[in-house]
Parts: sequence; structure tokens; C-alpha cells
Amino acid sequence: MNRANDNKALLLFSEVFKSKGGIPVFNQNFIRAFSGIFIGDITILSINDPKGTGSLQDNKRIKFVGCGESIRLLSKLKFTLFAFYYSYLYKPKFVVCGHINIAPLAAVLKKIWRIDYITITHGIEVWDIKDWKKRRGLSLSRLVICVSNYTKSKIKDRLSLGDSAFFILPDTIDGEKFHPGPKPEYLIERYNIKDCKVILSICRLARSEKYKGYDKVIESLPRVMEEVPGVKYIIGGSGDEIPRIEALIRDLGLEDKVIMAGFIPEEELVDHYNLCDVFVMPSKGEGFGIVFLEALACGKPVIAGNKDGSRDAVLDGKLGILIDPDNMDQIAEAIINVLRGNVPNHLLDPEYLRKTVLEHYGFDKFTKKVKNLVEKLESCKL
Repeated sequence: MNRANDNKALLLFSEVFKSKGGIPVFNQNFIRAFSGIFIGDITILSINDPKGTGSLQDNKRIKFVGCGESIRLLSKLKFTLFAFYYSYLYKPKFVVCGHINIAPLAAVLKKIWRIDYITITHGIEVWDIKDWKKRRGLSLSRLVICVSNYTKSKIKDRLSLGDSAFFILPDTIDGEKFHPGPKPEYLIERYNIKDCKVILSICRLARSEKYKGYDKVIESLPRVMEEVPGVKYIIGGSGDEIPRIEALIRDLGLEDKVIMAGFIPEEELVDHYNLCDVFVMPSKGEGFGIVFLEALACGKPVIAGNKDGSRDAVLDGKLGILIDPDNMDQIAEAIINVLRGNVPNHLLDPEYLRKTVLEHYGFDKFTKKVKNLVEKLESCKL
């Protein structure tokens, strides 16, 4: 490896600290692992994080620049100008592009200063790339980082890239933060669910993310209730889908069975996982699905869709039940079987679920993969 004063990296992200979504959390973990391995100075630019955000001040090798402004166009302009400025000033050895939307800018930096870059890809944003600038940006990346094999396969279907152009880096889970525990009494009282079997989904309730499948779970509840009368379905999340979901609940007469919990604050997240008897998200547009890891680290059985990156998160069924997300009968049957204990024992065993998910997706495993990536970058043998 090069000496620290000869080695510099520029990291370009859409968002790191502003929200708690899957991509920002991935970016935080990537920065944490990368900065612990990379010997050199690191400059991080973020489009959406306002100036002064973040918790990287203790690391003197890291310069974090938030470009977020109240006017989105100004944020993008600042971000672009800073990217050019730091590329010219520091001549980084490589650039890490944290989102496909930033790849066209990274391609320009490469053309001007011959700085190689890699692009991190997650899910639906790269599954059907029509914008030629984004396609070009991804194609010119020296390495395409994918959070799942499913995302890799979708990109390969659309771009002429061989296996050597890809590097799989799945999401990771904090085993110290997410851990099994008893059902919290304060949540049982809040939701009035004493002696109830609890189904849980946690996700953004946005029109752009209807693929999460929470509406399919609601529609499957009448059949579930025939077999498990005391069931309650808690949906955690906020977004512009709430009016449609509330209307669906009313139409089906499920007002006393479905609980719209709203946004779940960070300090209550683990408690909500420990409150449930099964975590369900029959998605068909998930790049990976970090919520599955969170639930599994809390020892909870999970049900996932079989048409997207969720397969990677549950190890193709080793850690969870895979169902067709468009088949409400399968969704209902899977929920009933879990709640009645009619599934393989290991899928209900909290110790097994937690141990296995940490073995495959714990931060130590994530760091080893990032170390391998950094070694490739520093050796320039991409």
C-alpha cells in the first residue's frame, strides 16, 4: 500500500446521514469499513446532507462535505463544483461513486483527469437503465459494486459487462444493536395487542415503492384470520401511500386488525422487531433488503419474495421462507405456517437465525470484503 500522504480517495454519495433508509445506512457502513482499511486521506461529498451533518469529525484523515441546500438544484450544483475542485486539488487515486445518478459525473472526472472510479449499485435504480448517460457512466466504471447477485444479473442483462467487471458487496448488520429480547410491554400497551400474534412490516410507504408488498399482506389477512384469529398486522413507516393503504384497510373491514404505526424512531426499532412473531415483506423490487437482516439478528422468522434481491438476504431460503409476492394464497399460507409452527424448526430457531445471519452478513464479514476491494483498488489490478 502507498504511504498515507501519497494516497487519496474521493467518495461521492447521494446521502449518508440525512435519513435512515437502506442506501444511507449502507453508505455509513461502507465509510466505516473503508476508512479503517484505506491508508490515506479520504474526502467525502454528499448531495443531500446539509453542511455540518455527520459524525466523522474524530477521524482527521476524513473530510466530509455536505452539499445539501433547501433548493435541490443548488445542492447538485455545489456537489458538482466540489467534485471538480477536489479532483483537481487532490488528484485522488480513485473515486467511489455511491449511486448510479452520480456515475455520469464520475465519468467526466475520469475523462479529464484519468481518475478511475467504481460505482455502487443497489436495486431497482439500475435494473432498467434507459438514460444513456447513466448507462455510459456504469459501463466506464472499472468495477461495478452490487449488493446482491440479483442486481448483478439484472445489470448483466442490459449491459455488455463480464463477470470480472462486478464485485458483490452485500449489506451488513450490526449484531450489537440488533439482538433478541422479550416483547416490550410498552408497545403491547400502546397497540393493545396483549396475547396477539403479531405480523410486522417496516418500510417506506411511498408510491415509488409499492413493490414492497404490504398491500398484499393486508389482502391476505382474511384468510390468515380464519386460521389464526388473534392476529394483528403492524406496518411501520411513513410516506404518501398511507391514504391508499388506509382506504384498503377500511374496504376490507380490517380496522381492528391492521395497525399503522407510522414512522418508527431509531430508539424503538429493535423493540418493534422483538414485538413481532414473524417479519413479512413480500417485495418484488428489493435490491437486497436490510430489514430482513435486522429481523433475523433479533431472532425472528422472516417471509420474503422470491423475485428480487430478497433471495440473497435470506440465503435462497436458508434463513427465511420465499414466496411468490404476487400470490396472496402463498403469502397467507406462509404466515399461517409460521404462526402455527408448521415450518422447518431452524426457521423458527432464534439462535440459529441470529448466528447464521451474523456469520454471513456481520460487520466483520463486510469489512473483509471491503478490504479485498481496497486491495484491488490500490494495486490498480481491477
